[in-house]
Amino acid sequence: MSYRAITRRTSYIDSRLRHTQDYPSATDLARELREEFGEDVTPRTIQRDIDKMRDRGAPVEYDPARHGYFYTDRAWQLPALNLTEGDLLALMVGDRALEGYQNSPYYDELRSVFERLTDLLPEKVSIASRDLIAQISVIADPVTRIDTAVWESVREGLYRNRTIAIHYHSPGRDDSVVRIVDPLHLVGHRGEWYLLCWSHHHQSVRIYALFRIKEARVRDETFSKPEKFCAAEYIDPSFGVFINEEAVEIVIRFDGEAARMIPERQWHREQKVENRPDGSIILRFRTNQQSQVLFWVSQWGPGAEILEPPELRERARQWFSDTAERYHPS
Repeated sequence: MSYRAITRRTSYIDSRLRHTQDYPSATDLARELREEFGEDVTPRTIQRDIDKMRDRGAPVEYDPARHGYFYTDRAWQLPALNLTEGDLLALMVGDRALEGYQNSPYYDELRSVFERLTDLLPEKVSIASRDLIAQISVIADPVTRIDTAVWESVREGLYRNRTIAIHYHSPGRDDSVVRIVDPLHLVGHRGEWYLLCWSHHHQSVRIYALFRIKEARVRDETFSKPEKFCAAEYIDPSFGVFINEEAVEIVIRFDGEAARMIPERQWHREQKVENRPDGSIILRFRTNQQSQVLFWVSQWGPGAEILEPPELRERARQWFSDTAERYHPS
């Protein structure tokens, strides 16, 4: 088991015991880690992690009446980690890469963490790291503004399994609608944040852009995650977070400069590239984000052509036809 995986589990357990009062069991924690990170974690692994945390001084106790763990002292902090200059530099590069998420509280919290980590190192090391990071820039996507109070309510609902009431302003509407939702999963994508949740109104999993939530209030009701809920069924890390679209096999032909550039990057984790005798290439992958694929293909102009599925090809034909009409001389 990697050090990173152990650290991630320990941090997650620490956060759960610090910020919630629901006394999670080892089975609960193992299930949550599998859902959040896709790790093959067992309750026995969690129990070993908790024993190691106790060895480091963590005030973890088990409540037999509630069948779960809790902190006797929530002010306790995990001991600081030993970091090398290279470790800190890697974290600072990550900090630069997070510029696109300045619209979330995680950004300020991470900046605070980086500053504390810097203080743990000798002065000559921290200065050298700053000199190195000054030579690195990361261009981030534009971000939207998200109300701080909305963030606080959404995070509390996620951490404590509390239902929230949101005032949502849908595109094309003049007023907001009120929806009662159970927050299930938070997704950051290209500078934007989206909330996957169970909508009491629709009786199904829906997705809401946080910047369109104008007001959010945590309610008294608690909820349990649907047993079969899996965030991966509603998102594709390679392309986006639209839901209610069927997963299909995508086939795109690229030629010219695009045919030379496409193989240089991993656009999708399941992509397959086929070289053609005429110098063009065929890119194949499967996704449930057809709309996002259409947006992406449009960036390549005439160098890309959607071949399959037929319905997406027809959408592209109509879209580009309407676009061309706007530029017609008449």
